[in-house]
Amino acid sequence: MTDWRSAPDFGLTQLTRQFHQDWSRDGTALEIVANSADSFGGKAASALLEDSLRLLESPLPTWAVTSLWLAATCRGYDIDQLGIDGREWLRQITDVCLRRLRKDDPVYQPQAPEPAFEALTGEVLDEILLASPQLPVAVTGHAWAHVGGVVPALNLAATQVSADLAFRLLLRCLSEYWVPLTQTQYDRFVALGERFGYGEPLVMTVDHLIDLQ
Repeated sequence: MTDWRSAPDFGLTQLTRQFHQDWSRDGTALEIVANSADSFGGKAASALLEDSLRLLESPLPTWAVTSLWLAATCRGYDIDQLGIDGREWLRQITDVCLRRLRKDDPVYQPQAPEPAFEALTGEVLDEILLASPQLPVAVTGHAWAHVGGVVPALNLAATQVSADLAFRLLLRCLSEYWVPLTQTQYDRFVALGERFGYGEPLVMTVDHLIDLQ
């Protein structure tokens, strides 16, 4: 198990956290990506590259990739408004990651991500289902950050990309759109996070949603 899995977050979902409401004070979008990839002594680049390649090389429709990015950032970096689709943006992210990794290893070549955590796909799909209808109502009804097709995109991500990444994206969407959780839901999230090998802080980012019940 790679050591970055115990970090507070990692990979693509860690990057989405950087695009908060006032993120532009910290630099351009690609500078934010570069800074994110450079964290943990550059190890973060491997996790971000792996997530990005999983999505890029999957059969997931491009509209779903775009929807997942927009929802996970609450349109913090609105690629849709810029005329950039999700796959084009992921290609830019992978280019940044490769440049960072080749600083340490000039001949570095990415390997195709191997299947991982397939046995947990059903449980992630169950949690996506149980988050409905609150999640789609919150996302599509948001005053300025509404996004369509998020639940279908999460389902496709769980079955066609990675149960791990789909679960992390689910947590991001729930948190960004303040979707209420029951204590029972949260306890299941914690247990599932442990099975994915996450550090405790990753799932704790949604514990404030319990108070919304």
